[in-house]
Amino acid sequence: MIGAVTLIVLASAASAGLFLRIQKMEGERSTLVVAREHAGNFQLGDKLPDFSLPDKDGKVHSLHELLDGEHFVAVTFHHPDCPCAANCGKLISAMESQGYGDLRVLGVLATGWDDERVLSALAKQREEGVVTFPVVQDTHGEVRKLLGATRTPELWLLDKQGRIAYYGAPENTLFPDTPGHRNLLKEAVDALRQGRQPEVTRYEPFGCMIE
Repeated sequence: MIGAVTLIVLASAASAGLFLRIQKMEGERSTLVVAREHAGNFQLGDKLPDFSLPDKDGKVHSLHELLDGEHFVAVTFHHPDCPCAANCGKLISAMESQGYGDLRVLGVLATGWDDERVLSALAKQREEGVVTFPVVQDTHGEVRKLLGATRTPELWLLDKQGRIAYYGAPENTLFPDTPGHRNLLKEAVDALRQGRQPEVTRYEPFGCMIE
């Protein structure tokens, strides 16, 4: 089940848990030393272990099938009752229409398929274009426990080598039409496209609790 929505706008770098950077001089060259930060049960820069889960039609989706060396991959925990997760779906849908075909997204439903109301709500989100990516079933919470997910949405963005390049909330506030709103997922993909690390590599998830 999904608990109450927590509306939090994290304003400072410290409270947001942003990834730390230190410039290190080596002769005439400057290299970037990046502090390791947790990303659920893993750390930024780690590779996520492979997992396989079925969608509602029984088709099995595996992480390793998405990682082909040509695409970035985002794994995001989703629930149709969570407005924060719906916001994440809208961000991803907008990115798809803006030419982000090099991003593959796999949603993990934080419940089983036996709840007809949840299935109906998810189908409605598909009809409305809120959810455009495949969503798989994590009935027993095995992948949630494996990755250490606690909220929806909670997102892991992997580079083309399968390493965690960004973790956490896909945006810095739930209010996309307000000044200061940032699509952190889009920023991270843009940076990876340019061969550099994202400016923000970790933003504490603040969506609905997974219970």
